[in-house]
Amino acid sequence: MVKTATLFMLLLLLSILPIAVKPVGAQASPPYMGPSCGWDGPLHGGGIVSSSPAGSEVVVTIGEPSWQQDCFSFPGAGGSSSGTSFPAYEVFPITVQGAPGTTFKLESGQAVPSAQQIAQDGVRNTTIWTWFNPSSVVTDSNGVGRSNFSLAGAVMPFVQNDISNVSLPISAVAAGGAKATAGLPIEFTGGNVGVAILQSPGPISFGGPMEGQAGQPSDPLFSVVYSPAASSATTASLPVSLQVLGTYDNGEVGPMPSDVQVSFPQPSFELAPYSVFYFPVAENNSLKPSNVTPSVNYVFAVREMVGNSTYLMPLTVSVSLVLVFAGGPAQTGGASTTGVSSNPGVSSYPAAGPTGLSSNPPGVNVLLVIAAAGAIAVVASAAFVLWHSRVAKGKIQGGNP
Repeated sequence: MVKTATLFMLLLLLSILPIAVKPVGAQASPPYMGPSCGWDGPLHGGGIVSSSPAGSEVVVTIGEPSWQQDCFSFPGAGGSSSGTSFPAYEVFPITVQGAPGTTFKLESGQAVPSAQQIAQDGVRNTTIWTWFNPSSVVTDSNGVGRSNFSLAGAVMPFVQNDISNVSLPISAVAAGGAKATAGLPIEFTGGNVGVAILQSPGPISFGGPMEGQAGQPSDPLFSVVYSPAASSATTASLPVSLQVLGTYDNGEVGPMPSDVQVSFPQPSFELAPYSVFYFPVAENNSLKPSNVTPSVNYVFAVREMVGNSTYLMPLTVSVSLVLVFAGGPAQTGGASTTGVSSNPGVSSYPAAGPTGLSSNPPGVNVLLVIAAAGAIAVVASAAFVLWHSRVAKGKIQGGNP
């Protein structure tokens, strides 16, 4: 009986073990992917978000949005991967009511993050992209005109939050002076880098700085939108190619630092007009935490080929050296300043894209699978031994009771 049970347990373990010990990294790491999720919404069935006072000479109404959902997958160490999805931009239906045959020009006003959000969340993003399609409407015989309003760099909040919500004015203005304004509640997205807006082919500004942590890789998403003037009637996409050449110092290219690496996993792409495009920037470093220097800054030189022109643009990376304690005393050490430039390179307006990435180290996955397989084998073998013992004693008979 014991030999039979032992043989059974061994066979079970051998059948499971090849699966249990197969590391996550045995399969090829997925590439950076996105966007690929498509459209979603409206949020609550196409209701009204905001409207100017009813019964006025002119009334402008903002409907609930649909949005472009972007999805990205990021390869990690040892073959692991992490992913995120987020609204790339939102599109709100705009309705204008006024006298039939009236032409209205649509405008968006100014909005900035609230002081409370800046103080609490550290939000420094003040750059948003807005676009009306079309930018002017003529009311029909019923006195109704319609347009769509695109927004990126901020989102309509799911729930009201007095700390972070602000109002973005949306106005319809007639040539004769008639005007109506409705407030669109928005919340600025976090970070240091806003939406880079190209109204014509030109260089892409990264804002800054891109933030990292000593000894830890990072891959934030940057966003850019090609938004040509309506008068240009441009429909063609704008080709873009990006390459890190070295460090940047007063417009010159210097040597690449040995302890910080930056690259573009998706070095070439095309910008379709009036559509926000997100691309990742991969950063890796071999710096060690320090109790002396809180952070070090590196300014990299990026060669940008946008359309038929080439530009040299700075990309600032700030690596935090603040000690991080994880289960015991942290090792400290000095930080190399190779490649640090005294030139700040770029202004410090908003930040870098979505958060919410998560992944498990491959080793943790393997150990969990092995532990689960072992537990199954032990339970199965114990059940087999018990069954075999009871059969031997005649307590279990085959057939119906």
